Formats: sequence, structure tokens, C-alpha cells
Amino acid sequence: MAFERAMASDQLWLGEMRGLVLGGRRVLLVSTEQGVCAYEDRCAHLGLPLSSGTFQGGRITCSAHHFQYDACTGHGIKPENVRLVPFPLRIEGGGIFVDVSPVGKEEAR
Repeated sequence: MAFERAMASDQLWLGEMRGLVLGGRRVLLVSTEQGVCAYEDRCAHLGLPLSSGTFQGGRITCSAHHFQYDACTGHGIKPENVRLVPFPLRIEGGGIFVDVSPVGKEEAR
């Protein structure tokens, strides 16, 4: 695994989401009560960046057609048959680190 520093952990506040690019991949960081999660910044519907949507009540909502995802699990809420592609994440030394290397089957979309 090749973890890259995304940002300082104090730059992502509780209840905030932020889109960025790491290793040429769009990444969405989300800070929830349960911790920080990293996903591909891409809606399962049309591939639009989720970072241009909203994050409220533990739900990430796409700005285009309002697909919704659980911020902690990445599973679809509306509709239920979709999910986000997660990236491995770790927090250490005051930083958020994400591994954006290929993850297998999920890459072949």
C-alpha cells in the first residue's frame, strides 16, 4: 500500500467533506462522528464529483440527481443498490493519509 498525505487532520472538521486529488485520483474525505472516511469522489450514477454535493445528517447527496450515500459505510441510501468505492485511510502524526492504488474488481467500471 502506498499511503499519501492528504492533509493535516485538523483541517477537516467534524461534519465536513472535502474533495481533492491524490495520485491523479479524485478523493472525497468525510469527517463523521465515527471518524474520517475516504471514497472515490464519484457518484455511482453519472460519475460526477460528490464533493460538489452536500453532507448533512450522515448522508452524502449528489448535486445532480440527488443520489444519497451513508457517509460511514458508503452504501447507497437512495437508491440502495449502489455504493461508493472506499480507499484505505489512516490518521497518524497529525495527518490524514490515503492509499489510492487500484483496489481490484471495483476499478473495472
